[in-house]
Amino acid sequence: MNEFLRVLGTASITAFLTFLGAVLAERFEAPRQVISAALQLAAGSIIAVVAFTLMPPAVQAAPPLLSMSAFFVGGILFVVMDYVTAARQSSQPPASSESNSLGLYLGVLIDMAIDGVAIGIGSALTLGAGLIVAAGLAVNNMPLAFLTIATARRQGMPPKQRHLLSIAFIGIILAGALLGYLVLSSQSELMKSALVALVSGFLITMVTLTMIPEARQQSATRLLGIFFIGGLALFALLALI
Repeated sequence: MNEFLRVLGTASITAFLTFLGAVLAERFEAPRQVISAALQLAAGSIIAVVAFTLMPPAVQAAPPLLSMSAFFVGGILFVVMDYVTAARQSSQPPASSESNSLGLYLGVLIDMAIDGVAIGIGSALTLGAGLIVAAGLAVNNMPLAFLTIATARRQGMPPKQRHLLSIAFIGIILAGALLGYLVLSSQSELMKSALVALVSGFLITMVTLTMIPEARQQSATRLLGIFFIGGLALFALLALI
């Protein structure tokens, strides 16, 4: 029971900050430079979480071929998910903004569910690993939630539906974390390592193919790349302390 509450509490960090990003989007219009900086910071933090928290135990406990194969499969899973989401959006007529938005929101919810699973997996390794993963993904999800709700406002989604979407962010992160923990805790060390490597591949591919391009699209100011290095260095330091 104590471990169950530990996982729930750890995931609550990410869930709360994600929800806070949605709340801020209801009240403020953030400049593109701020959003870009937040995304750059988040991208660096996730890479640090994978490199210094998730992958080292996965590589040590599993044969290189298994861990790297799982990493590859995780990346492929993101590519397929991204492709399917984009294909569904492009198949809708341009006038059908509601259908396009549904694809966007569904993709965000799936992404947050997998982030929750990553938190659960990290928590199953050690408390420190779970906290670092939760903090890193919180830095990612906060600007993502802000962008999602801001987009919903621009597209005319009613306030009640936006609030329900914001609450869904919390529920799906907590559910994903519990699922990740329950699945991993019952597995052998070899399987745990493979699952950790798979999630790591998913996260790295997500950062490379979506977060960094989105950050550059929000603002072309190249000096904002400092935030990427800052996030990488900060979360690497937290993992190494």
